[in-house]
Amino acid sequence: MRPPSPYGTQRLETSLRPELSIHLTPQMRLRLEILQANILSLEEMLSLEVQQNPALELIEGEPEGEEARTTEEFSIEDFYPHNPGADYEGAEEKPEPGPQCADRSSLEEHMMLTVVHEFSGCEKDYRIARYILEGLDEDGFLHEDSNSIAKALGITEEQVENIRRRIQLLDPIGIASHDIPEALLVQLEALGYNEESTEIRIIKEGFGALLQKRITSLSKRLRLPTEVIAEAFETISSLDPKPGRNFHEIASRSVQPDITIRYREGKLEVVINESPLPGLRLAAKFKEILINPKKFSNEEIEFAKRKLESAQLFIKGILQRRDTLDHLAQNILLRNYDFFSGRTNQSTPLLMKDAAEELRLHASTISRAVRDKYIETPVGIFPLRSFFAKGERNPVMEKLKNIIKTEEKTNPLTDAEITERLKATGSSISRRTVAKYRLRLNIPDCFQRKALG
Repeated sequence: MRPPSPYGTQRLETSLRPELSIHLTPQMRLRLEILQANILSLEEMLSLEVQQNPALELIEGEPEGEEARTTEEFSIEDFYPHNPGADYEGAEEKPEPGPQCADRSSLEEHMMLTVVHEFSGCEKDYRIARYILEGLDEDGFLHEDSNSIAKALGITEEQVENIRRRIQLLDPIGIASHDIPEALLVQLEALGYNEESTEIRIIKEGFGALLQKRITSLSKRLRLPTEVIAEAFETISSLDPKPGRNFHEIASRSVQPDITIRYREGKLEVVINESPLPGLRLAAKFKEILINPKKFSNEEIEFAKRKLESAQLFIKGILQRRDTLDHLAQNILLRNYDFFSGRTNQSTPLLMKDAAEELRLHASTISRAVRDKYIETPVGIFPLRSFFAKGERNPVMEKLKNIIKTEEKTNPLTDAEITERLKATGSSISRRTVAKYRLRLNIPDCFQRKALG
């Protein structure tokens, strides 16, 4: 058992927590940066790494066959991870977003400058703000809840919420909200509307009716004249439901898909697009230093070791990124085969939590992996994030709930029958997944439902 500290427990905890909770090792930071980068950003990262690390060399042209590989080139077997999540494990327990890639969206650039200006006076607040910024999607929403962020950073949920609230009031107002209603509420509060205002009451008490423009229904529910409701509608319609959308640059920049789903011999397959990336190899002169160390000084040997290790980590990071994206894409293809083959026009979104469990990763790592990436399919090019349920609300679970809700009480459906009904609606999932979703919804099996009547 560790002896008590002469400085006291409270002082020890205060001084150690930031180091243990927030700082990532350079290796972990690099892996997460590479994972998050889209193919265009990764191409720039690779070019910069080659310029900065003389132990990395580009391979000019493609080697023809295995016999063309030289001893200077890296061996995939030396670096390739058997578990796509193995080297990201532990990173999510003390995350700190690394430096941004060169290909930032205008939203990211704008928020980065704003966050630096607003939070640079306190390192801890700045790190929390940076973490939140890393989690924003293209529309400016934050899908990771404050409790999860607090656990990841080793701080309190209140601290996260305080920083998130400050970010929400920055330009664009409503950024870092969890959903559209919250973004609208933040904008109304910033304009001076209070809890009793019609506008805020409509969003809190009748958001569904607002979407359907059911003025009469809201008038009855809120016991207010239709003229007042209509005026409130006008105010709400002037707000921005997606605070980050005005910063989109998709129309003004070329989109390079990171993943392609294509037909091969009549079947759909996944291809990870790495064509813009040149081949890499370890520089022979650096390997020579380690093979014959007696010819070189201690300083040269240490320099060579450091640079070779850095080069190997970079190569391994690229291969891990490939493996993780491949597993994600295979999962998406499995759930959406009918959609990609044109048999249905409705896709089946996945839960990031489910994907994280299958890959043994944290959900926020999956969020980083799909961010700013696109997937090219036989039916079009889509943001990779579009195949994941927004805010972790799974529409398939909603379908499952409705199917069970409308079943005959005297003859409840089995999980296999529910699976078939879901397939008929375009949601192809396994019977095992149906059982898992049913348990998450706290719905008993068919025998128990029948006994309960």
